[in-house]
This record gives sequence, C-alpha cells and structure tokens, in this order.
Amino acid sequence: MDYSYDEDLDELCPVCGDKVSGYHYGLLTCESCKGFFKRTVQNNKHYTCTESQSCKIDKTQRKRCPFCRFQKCLTVGMRLEAVRADRMRGGRNKFGPMYKRDRALKQQKKAQIRANGFKLETGPPVGVPPPPPPPPDYMLSPGLHAPEPKGLASGPPAGPLGDFGAPALPMAMPSTHGPLAGYLYPTFSGRAIKSEYPEPYASPPQPGPPYGYPEPFSGGPGVPELILQLLQLEPDEDQVRARIVGCLQEPAKGRPDQPAPFSLLCRMADQTFISIVDWARRCMVFKELEVADQMTLLQNCWSELLVFDHVYRQIQHGKEGSILLVTGQEVELTTVAAQAGSLLHSLVLRAQELVLQLLALQLDRQEFVCLKFLILFSLDVKFMNNHSLVKDAQEKANAALLDYTLCHYPHCGDKFQQLLLCLVEVRALSVQAREYLYHKHLGNEMPRNNLLIEMLQAKQT
Repeated sequence: MDYSYDEDLDELCPVCGDKVSGYHYGLLTCESCKGFFKRTVQNNKHYTCTESQSCKIDKTQRKRCPFCRFQKCLTVGMRLEAVRADRMRGGRNKFGPMYKRDRALKQQKKAQIRANGFKLETGPPVGVPPPPPPPPDYMLSPGLHAPEPKGLASGPPAGPLGDFGAPALPMAMPSTHGPLAGYLYPTFSGRAIKSEYPEPYASPPQPGPPYGYPEPFSGGPGVPELILQLLQLEPDEDQVRARIVGCLQEPAKGRPDQPAPFSLLCRMADQTFISIVDWARRCMVFKELEVADQMTLLQNCWSELLVFDHVYRQIQHGKEGSILLVTGQEVELTTVAAQAGSLLHSLVLRAQELVLQLLALQLDRQEFVCLKFLILFSLDVKFMNNHSLVKDAQEKANAALLDYTLCHYPHCGDKFQQLLLCLVEVRALSVQAREYLYHKHLGNEMPRNNLLIEMLQAKQT
C-alpha cells in the first residue's frame, strides 16, 4: 500500500536522488526505484556487478548496475518483507503506522525549519580551544593557514599555491594482497605500524591545548557498552596531529625546496590512514578476525573512513568559510574554488553539504564512533570467511546506535534512520574521491613513495 506524501517537504529519493512519489516499502522513494525494488524481490532476481560493487547510483545512471542499485535500496532501508509475495498491487499494511508517523515527523521538522531557519555557527565550539599553530618547517600557501590564539605572532610567510589540493582520499583496493598487509602486521613491511605513536620526533611541535571533542568523555545513563568501548579506543587528536606534522617535517630536513601543496595533502591522507588502520587493529571483533578478513574489511571501507574522518573534523571546526586539515591548518573555500579545479571543488562542496546535514542532526561523539565502527563492518558477510562474527558485529553496532538515539534524542524518532542515510552519502563521496585520485594518477600528478600511490597501483594489478 502506498501512502500519501506532502510534496512541500521537497524530499529526494535516497537511492537515486529523483523526486519522491510516496512511501514505498519502508521509506520515501521515487516511482522508478519503487518498481525496481518490487520486481527484484517478487521475481527473485540475482544481479552481479562488473566493477568493484561501488557504482554511482543517481537519476541518470540508476539503470547501469542493478546489483549496486539493489544494494543501495537495502542500505537506505527499503524492506524486503514489505513486498507482497502474491504479486498484487500495494505493500503490506503492517507498515502503515510507521509511514504515518514518519510523515508527521517530517512535517513537524519542516515547520520548525520554516519558523527558526538553520545557520551554521561561524565560531569554534564552546569550550574547545583552537589548535596550536603548526611549526614553520614547511611553507603555507595563500588560503592555507593555521588559526592562532590571540597574542601569538603571525605564521610564516606565504609561498606560491602551486597545484592546490584538498585532503586527499585514497583509492580502494580489490585484492587481499599488497601494501595494506604491512600496515596490519609489521613483519611484512618496514613502514608498518608498531604502535599508534611508535617513536618521538626529532623536532616535535610545541605543546598546545588538545584538539578535543566538544562533548566530555563520560558514560552516563543510556550509553550502550559497545559505544563506551569505542569511545575508549578513539585516538587523541592532539597526538595524531603531532605525529602527522612530525612525519611531514622529516623529508624537508636538508632540502632547500618545499614540496607542492598537493603532495603535502596526499602525505597527510597517507598518515591519517595509518592511524585509522591502527585504530581498526585495536577494535573489538576486528582483532579477532583472520588476516584475510581484516584486509577485506579495510579494503572495502578505507576511503569511507577517511571521508568520515574529514567530515567530522569539519563539524568540530564549525566554520562555513574554510575547511580544517588534520594538521590544524585551515584552507579557505574561496581558495578551493579558485585553484582546485572543478572535480575537487565539487567534492569539497559535497562534503560540506554532508557536514550541514550532520550538524542539523546534532551528531555527537557517541554516534560518530558507532557510525565509524559500522563503516568498518559494512561489507556484505558473504565476502567474509568468518560470517557469523562479522554479522554479529553489524547487528550489535546497529542495536547500540538505535538504543542510544532513542534514549538521548527521543524527540527525533527517525534519527537512527537519518544517520544511516548519511552513511550512504559518505560512500558516494568516497567513490567520487577515488575517481578524483585516479584522475590525478593517470596524469602522473600523485606523489611517489607513499601509501596512496601504492594503493592506486595495486588496484590496477
């Protein structure tokens, strides 16, 4: 059964972005995706993907890969059990109350938006001091600068912008062999992670106030045990920044020339991913898996984890006119528009739109760590050797997030579903980021001797 829809809400289909026509099989979708989902389920169709199972699904390309389209239907929340097996028109009536409740919530939100509007805060979160300025061992460019506390001298002189790039995001790698193995277990690579912060730096940055999260770390009532454990596993942002800045300083010693900004940004992404791998190695369930399963999970989601890391940093940053790099430097969006090129500019703007979505949803740190865990375990279990362990992790993380949102945000009854929809956009962003890096790789613009280029080369073998 299809339920009426208030067109004034201006919703877009979460599968392909077309205009929605009503509530179909669990949520608002367009007519095309409604029919596709119904035919697939009733005819028991099985599809295959000729690419890497991450095809872009939008209004213009939704028919190119039925496998990825159906997977996206399931990911965003379309219900298999809502499709009638007798091939009659209409869905099953047991979803009627959910549709009506969802429609009422959306109308209420629309009224609130009209009454109050929404404006992104232009200052840093209350109680969070700005990050310390980076040491002047590598040159900053116009539009690329570090915010400084009051009373401090200005930063180093600006240099030429050159080939500007935003925080780079690595390509996914389909094989279970390659450079990633060395980061999981040190015996395979001289650059392997031995610990999150394996050694002191020769020229560490000056200590400053921690680049922390706005919410204090505390358990409190209604926080599931899984989320508490994940909060304890979160790396300290101040230490991550110090380690990455130290790594960026090392190659510059004894060299009169300065690396290009795009090379610096690729190395930032390189080192950020190393920290992400280290985080994954310490995660519950993940550390119990076989090496092959660990690599399969990381190869499936590492660009998504980097995108989500970048997006959450912008939520912390809280400024509309610039983006914050992992080193604590700001990049003005006007510089991105002027120097980055159309591909990268569209990627940055799309990420900023997701930042606004998550700010509107009031994403907090507890939800962030749970969503990050869900991204890590987002692969279909049929690709895993230990199906049961991975499926159990997926179910527990979903249950923990649902319990937490219902307990702490009872006025936002659909927050759980809205957060999962944001993960769909994270995946779409990661696909766009991989396409951008592949474009740079084909143009021989990627820096050598780092994890990014190794992953790009491994994908072609």
